[in-house]
Amino acid sequence: MTVTRRRAPPASAFLGDLRTFHHWDSYEAPLERSDLAMHEIYLALFAHHPWWAKRLLILRGRIVALFGLKATTAADLDTIEIKPSYAIGEMIARFTLFGQNDTEIVTGGNDRHLDFRVSVKKLSEERGVCRVVLSTVVSPHNFFGKAYLRVILPFHRFGVRTLLSNAVSSGRI
Repeated sequence: MTVTRRRAPPASAFLGDLRTFHHWDSYEAPLERSDLAMHEIYLALFAHHPWWAKRLLILRGRIVALFGLKATTAADLDTIEIKPSYAIGEMIARFTLFGQNDTEIVTGGNDRHLDFRVSVKKLSEERGVCRVVLSTVVSPHNFFGKAYLRVILPFHRFGVRTLLSNAVSSGRI
């Protein structure tokens, strides 16, 4: 399906000035199911990892655990709780919910090496065309955070495109 990289993320009610982040990226795809609530769109993306992505996330978890970071396990990926609503501070598909409104949901995590946020935003355009935009912003705190980001970015970019593409092609969004 059509997933395109954006030149800039759309304005966010939660992320603030993008110049404060070390890295950001943003991808968009068609949104056929504009009736979905933001947490439903978010879960349509992040609760359905392909098997190979799960394996990579588990491998990543084992490696980063050696450096004191929280490891992703198979159980984390297989037991994503799906609820009718989520409150700020709750976990949604492995990440902490930092903000949400009718058109955007922002999740993420903080650790001693880097902080990151993931924004999923619904855009309504002229003539009723809707799109979903998935943006990621990262602020590393030290050399290890920057090194980790450098290694993981190619996998991240491919993974984000895959999550969006799979959600569109399966009709989840």
